[in-house]
Amino acid sequence: MDKDCYKFVVGQDDFTYIFISEGVKGKIAKGVLISPLPAASVYPFSSVYNLGFGDFVNFDRKWIIDDSVRSGNGDMPKVIATVARIAMDFLTKNPDSVLSFEGYMDEKSALHGRNHRNVLYQRAINSNWAELSEEFRFWGVQEGKFEEYSVGTHYDQILVGRL
Repeated sequence: MDKDCYKFVVGQDDFTYIFISEGVKGKIAKGVLISPLPAASVYPFSSVYNLGFGDFVNFDRKWIIDDSVRSGNGDMPKVIATVARIAMDFLTKNPDSVLSFEGYMDEKSALHGRNHRNVLYQRAINSNWAELSEEFRFWGVQEGKFEEYSVGTHYDQILVGRL
């Protein structure tokens, strides 16, 4: 995916990524945290990881990634491209792993009956499908049913792995 994205730094644990969003509200620290999903997962993969994404915020004197924040910094395409590049980096380093994306369901999403972040993730996948599908395999979960990803279908959860 040859989209403009932010430079990112990989944490010492190889599961935390940090980058800075620069936009109308200034510089905002963003983070991606990749964490293992339980082995008893319903998916037919041995190594499934959740990709969590959000702003770094100070909570109870600790820095955490808050995935409920809507920053409104005016750089969403570049931020989504950066998250995609991070996912690609992780899957390149861990080729037998699968990443799960499931956006946070906030009030606005609930009002519209759709997970806003999932819609953004799917737009990025769909608009870059020709290139992405040559290197990665995608699956979707819709109403609890696991299936091969189909461009144009709305999913509650998206999974991606290397071919």
